[in-house]
Amino acid sequence: MRALKLPMISTAHLWGKLTPFMAMVMPVAVRLTLIWQAILVSWMENEMKNIYTNKVFKKLTIIVACLSLSACYQTVPSTMGPGDLSQPEYKRNHPISVKKGMAEINFTLPKKSGGLSPNQTAIAAQFIIDYMDKGQGHFEIWRPKGHLNSQAIKSAHQKVRSILYEAAIPATAVTYHSFDANGSDDAPLGLKFERYFATASKCGRQMGNLSQNFKNENYSNFGCAYQNNIAKMISNPKDLLGPATMSSASAERHQIIWAKYIQGTSTGATRSEAEKVSISEVAR
Repeated sequence: MRALKLPMISTAHLWGKLTPFMAMVMPVAVRLTLIWQAILVSWMENEMKNIYTNKVFKKLTIIVACLSLSACYQTVPSTMGPGDLSQPEYKRNHPISVKKGMAEINFTLPKKSGGLSPNQTAIAAQFIIDYMDKGQGHFEIWRPKGHLNSQAIKSAHQKVRSILYEAAIPATAVTYHSFDANGSDDAPLGLKFERYFATASKCGRQMGNLSQNFKNENYSNFGCAYQNNIAKMISNPKDLLGPATMSSASAERHQIIWAKYIQGTSTGATRSEAEKVSISEVAR
């Protein structure tokens, strides 16, 4: 007996159609075979559904995982990247500001004084040296008029002018001013010039809890003392604005070197016999 080939239909539909027929004509063996075949078909249908469902679930799982990973991606903030060595953090937090201002010194001359004292003369000379190093513009001399001790003021004024002359400061760089002393002997002789001043931010900021620095950043007060020391110790604050310009070469020295080069002689300085002897003794 050949087995019947049944189409792929649902189990419920198959059972409803075959039950009356099996009960009437088919023997027990055939009934068992058909029942087993129906169970097998039902199992295969369920497996196909599960396989399809698993594939869809796996694909959805992969897509969700990819989206989750992409959500974790973020650009690195500039504060977390490598620091700018040309502009460290302490320089940004505590910048040194450079501004122009007036440097001023006053000399009070009592009645009995005949002019500047030795100490005042040294202070005036140092002030003029500072003008040569840091001054911008003209050197100003402020002389009181109507002073009770006019002779001392005149003597001090002449002394300052002599120091300027000895320092080779041209007369065109010096300006003279006067103000009314109103018959007082307290009106001073003033010296002024414009220069650059460097100042840094005030130190002593609240630093907070340094143990809770999870970003490993500098605390707010870091570098403040260093910046203030630099601002106070720098010789000429103008150097912080940019390098100084190079002065022109000596034309006379250039002509001497060029003439020696044309003649084929040594362009270097010649050593005296005493220098040669001292060098040979050191070599021993």
